[in-house]
This record gives sequence, structure tokens and C-alpha cells, in this order.
Amino acid sequence: MAAILTLCSQSVFLSACKSTGTDLPHVAGTQDEPLTTESAPAKVLEAMEAASRFHEHEIMSDTVNSISVCSIDEVDTTSTEGYGIVVVKGATSTTFPHIFNGRQPLARYDAKTGNLWLTSSAMQGTGIAVEWLYQIRFHDNDSAYIAQVIEPYNLQQQLCQRLGYSIDGERVTLYDDGRNIATTTNTVTDMGGFDSEQPLWIGEQMQYDLSGDVPQLLVTPGIKFTTGLVLTYDDMPTLSAPLTIANDGKVSIGDLKTVTHPYEGTYLDQDNQEPNLYVNYRRNDGHYDIQIGIYRLTNLDDGIGMVSDDGLTFTATDAAGNPIGGTISLRGDTAVVTFTNTTWELIEQGSQFLYVRQNDNQ
Repeated sequence: MAAILTLCSQSVFLSACKSTGTDLPHVAGTQDEPLTTESAPAKVLEAMEAASRFHEHEIMSDTVNSISVCSIDEVDTTSTEGYGIVVVKGATSTTFPHIFNGRQPLARYDAKTGNLWLTSSAMQGTGIAVEWLYQIRFHDNDSAYIAQVIEPYNLQQQLCQRLGYSIDGERVTLYDDGRNIATTTNTVTDMGGFDSEQPLWIGEQMQYDLSGDVPQLLVTPGIKFTTGLVLTYDDMPTLSAPLTIANDGKVSIGDLKTVTHPYEGTYLDQDNQEPNLYVNYRRNDGHYDIQIGIYRLTNLDDGIGMVSDDGLTFTATDAAGNPIGGTISLRGDTAVVTFTNTTWELIEQGSQFLYVRQNDNQ
């Protein structure tokens, strides 16, 4: 993966964290300029002036507080290139045509603070996902305004001042201000070895989890090899840290820790070794989307799960249109799906089905 990426026809150079031998503190990497967006295309501006001309995709709907957030899907059957956000509170709509929302924007409203958090894309591509974070608030007349934009460039520079690493053979250990936070093993064997000067690369994976009381920054470091290629791959851990925003607008990153969602993944059923269980974590509310296929029996495509003391507890709709639910527990790489609430005659109470986690090379 090339280290020089393009966003809106603008070259962006990501930062490498430099080490000096075994010293953990290291010099921050450099980037030619902060990440910024260009103006939205004219067709987006025109469409948002005549709302009936564009199709909306709902990002968030908070019925309790009468707040919703939508993005534009298309304008007169023409792609909008990812621009355009509409925030609605009560009967008041506010348009933000210049926000480049990209493929997967997220939003969450915090009624306690009055903050509407919105993520939008800064860079995206194969193996690349970098987001801006917007803090949106409301005037007394319910119109919305952007209180602050948190740029990935500034966070990247903070991380490069704090993150350290050590390399022992194929083992890579990461440190946060000298505190050991993760150890991983490099499994890539054909890249010519690590770059001895700047192996740790920050910036290709910077996203947010909005499910808690404060936004959590999510970072997956990459490794730079002697061939010049930079990879962010599955062996590298994802790190998370809460963000603190001071009254003067200064943003600071809290303590980093390794984040895992142990249930997330694709699983093969034991009967025919086909992918039939999909579990995906939702960064906007902390729930899981779950799809369960039972060989030669049925498919449950609308499952929603939440971690509980019993495992991952889920509810879905059976083939008769009635609620059905149960739990997913893990035994190593095996997921055990147990139905604890079923009225469908083909799935009895207590029925269990086994699925094995699919390896990356399968």
C-alpha cells in the first residue's frame, strides 16, 4: 500500500513514528499539510437548495429528542461523490453541503451535553479509513452549527509524540509513553523485513467509536517494510483512547489501550464449512449486527445483539415473522449459538448450532 494517498485531488503524506535504537521516546513524523476538504460539487449545492431533488440516506434517528441526520445518496440518479449532510431537529433542517461523508458516516446525539457527534471521511480506500470528527450543537431556534472539527492530522501528531515500539525478531511491542499496551507478531514474510529507521506508521486507520459517553479514537498502526510499502494488516492491534475537549477547544488523547470485539467475525458452520454466521460491531451504539444461517433450515438476517453476562444476547425475526432470540458464546474459535426464546416449530427452545471462526486465508 503506497504511503502517499490522494484525497479530493490533494496529495496527503502520512506520518511515520521514528525511533532511535532502543529509546522509546521518538521524534514526531511530518506531514506536508493538514487534511482539508475541497468545496462540494456544484450539483450538491444545487440539490440541497431544492431538497426534493436528492435522495436521503438515514445515518441516525433519535426519536426521543426529535433529531435525525441524513446524507445524500444521489442527485438525479448521479452520484454526489460523498458530499452533503442534513441535520434535522424538530421541524428545522440544516444542510452542510461541504461535509465529505464518504462511505460510512456515523452520528450520535448526547442529550446530557447537547453534542451531536458526527464522523465523516477524510481518506478512504482499500485498507484505508481515516475520519474527521465533528462536534455539532444547536441554536435556540433548533438550527445546527459546527462547534468544532477534530482533524486527524492533529491527533496523528499527538500519537507520534507518545507511541513507542520495540522489535525483537518478528515481535512488535507498542508503548504509550513507555507503558506496554500491546504485543503482536508480524506474519508477513515477503516484504524484505522491517524498515530499521521508521517501521511504525500512523495514519491509515483512524476512526471513532461513538457508542459511549465520550468519543473514542480508534487507531490501527501499520508497519513499514524495507521495500517502502506500508501495511495495516489484521495482526496489528487496534488501539482506543477517549478524547477530551477543553473549553478553549484543545483536544487531548487519553490513555491508549488495546480494543477488541471478540465476537466480531465471519464463521463457518460445521455441517458444510460455508460462511453462515456474521457478527459485526456497530460503532455508533455499541450493538452488533448478526446474521445467522442454519444449514438447510433457515436464515435470520436482521439480528441485533448486545454483550451481556451470558455472552452476546441477540434478537431476530424468524421465518414466520415472530421474534426469536438467544445467545452466542465463544469456546476458543468456536461460536455456540443457543436459542433461548423461540416459538418457531423448526427451532426448539435450547437448540444449539456450532460455527468455527473463518481464518483470514480461507
